[in-house]
Amino acid sequence: MDEKKPIVESFLREICDLFPDVSAAIDKRMEFLGYGAQDFMYTEKMETFSQFTTNAIKRFDERTVKAHFEYMSNKLKQASKVEAEYIDVYYVESLMWDIKDKKAKQWGWSLLPNNLRALYREMWGDSDF
Repeated sequence: MDEKKPIVESFLREICDLFPDVSAAIDKRMEFLGYGAQDFMYTEKMETFSQFTTNAIKRFDERTVKAHFEYMSNKLKQASKVEAEYIDVYYVESLMWDIKDKKAKQWGWSLLPNNLRALYREMWGDSDF
């Protein structure tokens, strides 16, 4: 993990700089889990970003969802191997996991860029969207 650390830290810092509301949600989640500012829980922070996007889908918050998807899609296009792993495993795989409302899930799916859809399908197969 040591060789990944600066790459992941930079990636997560970029997310927090671009999306201050996500940064606040990550800080709140880390506090809830008993971690402080000095702790860097890489996977948990990325999964918190994914959940923030998922919650925006549940609210049909188009501006937020599109901004997150556009950023992640563009990032994936030029991502390092480490960044691509984090997008795939800790963002896309947990995306929309707890959405019960089929209409909301279909709506979120309709906004998901093709390169992120491909990762989702690799994990979950064809969906019932």
